Amino acid sequence: MVALAAALALAVLWLVSPVATDVAILLTMVIAALALLAVWLGGGRAAVQPSEGVAAICAAMHATLGDIPAEQLARMPVLLAVGDGLPSIFDRAGHDSLVHHRAGAIWLRVDNPADLPQLAFAVKQWRNGIPPEGAVITVSPGLHVHADSLERMLRGVRQALAGVARSVGEKLPGYVAVYQRLSPGDSASTPEWFGVASERAAIESRQLEGVVTSAEQAAQRAGGEVTALARAAALASIVPWSARILLASLTDADLSASPVRVQGVAWIDCGPATNWQHSWERGVAVHTRVRPASAQASTQPWPLPHPFLAAIHRRPHLSALSRTVVHALTLLACASTFAFWAAGKNNESLLSRVQGHLARYAAVEPGHDVAKRDALQTLVSDRNQLDRYARLGVPLRLSFGMYRGAYLMDPLDKAIASYVPPEAPPSVITLDSMSLFDSGKATLKPGSTKLMVDAVEMIKAHADKRVLVAGYTDNVGTSDFNLKLSKARAEAVRDWLAEASGIASTQFAIQGYGDTRPIASNGTDAGRAKNRRVEITLVPDFGA
Repeated sequence: MVALAAALALAVLWLVSPVATDVAILLTMVIAALALLAVWLGGGRAAVQPSEGVAAICAAMHATLGDIPAEQLARMPVLLAVGDGLPSIFDRAGHDSLVHHRAGAIWLRVDNPADLPQLAFAVKQWRNGIPPEGAVITVSPGLHVHADSLERMLRGVRQALAGVARSVGEKLPGYVAVYQRLSPGDSASTPEWFGVASERAAIESRQLEGVVTSAEQAAQRAGGEVTALARAAALASIVPWSARILLASLTDADLSASPVRVQGVAWIDCGPATNWQHSWERGVAVHTRVRPASAQASTQPWPLPHPFLAAIHRRPHLSALSRTVVHALTLLACASTFAFWAAGKNNESLLSRVQGHLARYAAVEPGHDVAKRDALQTLVSDRNQLDRYARLGVPLRLSFGMYRGAYLMDPLDKAIASYVPPEAPPSVITLDSMSLFDSGKATLKPGSTKLMVDAVEMIKAHADKRVLVAGYTDNVGTSDFNLKLSKARAEAVRDWLAEASGIASTQFAIQGYGDTRPIASNGTDAGRAKNRRVEITLVPDFGA
């Protein structure tokens, strides 16, 4: 089951979870460590050598209960009996007995409270994961001369039950059974239990008042018989004494060990011989100045506290296979729940991302074609991705019925179709050299720069392109002079354009052709005028 839980966690983490890769790697290591720890703890507890007492009880369980069908055993509550007078309760005909199958329950005798954690874990394994239903704490005040020894015994039981909670993973309810002679003379052959119990909650002190009332009503039904009256009077004394001494030792929050959740307490006029020198009788003598009468020991065996069985919470019976299936389905349900949540978050992220791209595209103002085309390319990538999902299938991280990408196709198509490319820039702008320069000079004439304003705007609108500035002359003069003059004029135009546009001069290239490339005949004035020119050309930046 640990392997299944780890596998599901890793599958959801890597296939569906929206976490980043580095976080997923960290969580993978955590999951692996927890799985190894769980396996080690489970194997370690199972490999612990049981104590001699636990081994004897387990052997007695198999010997006593071996013939009972497993399904029937699984439905029987198992109670661990610990405390005073266990031999008097369990032994029969002089033979030691560690296990009793009585009144539809299994009673296990635990002579050493320190064996409780191991035994509870062994019972849980034997019952395929179901721990004992509770612990019966037997108390016989007549076996303690002083209340201090009784309190020490109860604190030891409390400490052991705290260990049981750690061993089986849950706190067992406690049921306190008080065996005390409450009336003088011989004990009744079938003594009656007086007590209170709760199926789920711990009992409260106010509930104990009803125990005394029940004893008084029993005395009335007995017609005022002396023994019944004495028993009722004794209960009126021992009930508050038990709350003050017994229950406080088990439930006082000031002690270090975890409190016992006492869900039942009962008294019976049965127990060892008593006199005024024992713990409860001493308390009565101190408070009333009257010594309680001595009482003879009850005949053995003492009765088991069967009334507690009515208040024990019965777990629904499930076979080992059924429990495995339930656990597996629970793990699958948890994994599915997380997967649905993760898929929803992934789809939410997809919607938010694409809608953000659409908003960015719509926010680009006309004239900013570079930004517009960049935003358009992002939309095209989104559209291609969603189209791929539609053709090849939605990835698992967006599935589980949460996919909403199909609703984005139409807005993307409309946005992409709305793109209108800008008009193509003029390939060449030709400037008349005579309007810019004096004859034979390479210095711009004052006021001539206004003729180059259009060229500046064109260059700014296409800042991603390089600019070639080429100078030309007619054939008047020598070829060497014309070549140098054309290049010098191209440099002058380049310098002014770079300064006016704010674009680095490295974006510009210059070339002087002299009279080598006429566009008209140099035989006429009009032709020579056309040949004296400066051409500004935008060229793609292939090195970008």
